[in-house]
Amino acid sequence: MSYLPPEVHHVLSGACALIFDLDGTLVDTHDAHERSWRKAFSAVGLSMSTSWYRQRTGLTANQLIDDMGVAHGKSIDATTVKTMELRCFLEEARKLAPIESVISIAEEFRDASHMAVASNGDASSVNATLAGAGISHLFSVIVTADDGLRPKPFPDAFLRAAERLGVKKECCLAFEDTGGGIAAAQAAGMKVVDVRTWEVF
Repeated sequence: MSYLPPEVHHVLSGACALIFDLDGTLVDTHDAHERSWRKAFSAVGLSMSTSWYRQRTGLTANQLIDDMGVAHGKSIDATTVKTMELRCFLEEARKLAPIESVISIAEEFRDASHMAVASNGDASSVNATLAGAGISHLFSVIVTADDGLRPKPFPDAFLRAAERLGVKKECCLAFEDTGGGIAAAQAAGMKVVDVRTWEVF
């Protein structure tokens, strides 16, 4: 992993556990989710632009639907839209590929560290993504929106992951690709690597 800066190697060497965001961190799902949400909103007569969607990267499904309702001044049946989005995404998930630069970290440190995923996504979507990318076996703990926690940027998902791994939060190292996710990890008292730039916060 010669591509990693020295600071990342340093924090990795001191970590007792690694906790990864999923979408955009472990697997490049952005385009697949965007296509799925566009189809789902279209099915209930609503249009969604790429710029609107990308400004909301990292939000939960319910937050995204709420924002769309506000944008169109309409009440949206969240269950119907989420069911449609999941159906579309499950078709896409079979074609997803992991982000190798991040997966290589997970694979190399798997024997030495506890491994978890902490995501704002629904469990069905998260599990389909992990399975589709062929990386489910790497992680012993999966925390999702179905756990009923406050979403990122709140720290709850990271704290729950550390708790379920049985490790102290201070020795966990998180990996994220959004500002909200980075804020969540920091609020949990963890060091966090921004996989877009390899900066450590």
